[in-house]
Amino acid sequence: MKIKGIFATRPASVQLFVFLLFLSAGALLASLLSAGLIGVTQGANTDITQNAGLMRFVQLVSSICTFLLPSLAMAWTCGTNPTAYLSLRKVANGEVWLLTLLSMFLLSPAINLLGLLNQQMELPAFMAPIEHWMRTQEDLAERLTLKLLSNDSPWTLLANLLVIAGAAGVTEEFLFRGALQRVIGRWTANPHTVIWIAAALFSAFHIQFYGFLPRMLLGAYFGYLLYWGKSIWIPVFAHFCNNAFAVIGMSSESLKETEFVTGDIPPEHLLDFSLMAAGATLLFLLVNRRLKRIL
Repeated sequence: MKIKGIFATRPASVQLFVFLLFLSAGALLASLLSAGLIGVTQGANTDITQNAGLMRFVQLVSSICTFLLPSLAMAWTCGTNPTAYLSLRKVANGEVWLLTLLSMFLLSPAINLLGLLNQQMELPAFMAPIEHWMRTQEDLAERLTLKLLSNDSPWTLLANLLVIAGAAGVTEEFLFRGALQRVIGRWTANPHTVIWIAAALFSAFHIQFYGFLPRMLLGAYFGYLLYWGKSIWIPVFAHFCNNAFAVIGMSSESLKETEFVTGDIPPEHLLDFSLMAAGATLLFLLVNRRLKRIL
């Protein structure tokens, strides 16, 4: 039986079901592989949260199985041309990469401000148990991130850049921009609707609700980069830059306590930071005007 493109002409609902099926299978495979390999090498009762190396290993396995493999499976079964389905077009213009790098740097202050606003979110009293769960998830994610970045050796920094920036940038963009936007695009031809729905799902998937808005904004920008450039490698690079900035900043003793890295802007600096963010955002828009022109 021919597998390639078997669902290419099927309705959006069928492709969405296939997408969720591949995603679930990938997540299950990631859990089985991680648990099996850790059980064999470290013992069944190993607490991986106390071992940064194991956490990186699990994150890498999860990225490949949960994000990359389902994306490739979707491209093979829901597209007649997997390369075109995932928008794997090469981009040779070096200016594109420089402008994308600059854009991510200029967008950072606005992202920090939006994150600060998001952190002020309070739910109604009757939703207190949900808010407590959300806070718990946020605190857990922060503790695990700090554990991953606690060692400032060059080898640890390189490993974190490989897993947190490189692997996450490739695999998450393949899934959310490469595959998911294709599926949503079967429901609506409006590219803005496609991009923002995928961005919202991208942010929700991380289960960090006090960073939902800035992550959704980033996801939308990645989506527009794909829409403008018709190449998945542009949002992959932008995603890598965003994560790499965070990894480098939080790994540096001289940078990790600064407002630019933590995003904790004290009230007395809020006006100055907001003005700087407004200026950076204006430059961001100008840079992207040029970027759209050359894509």
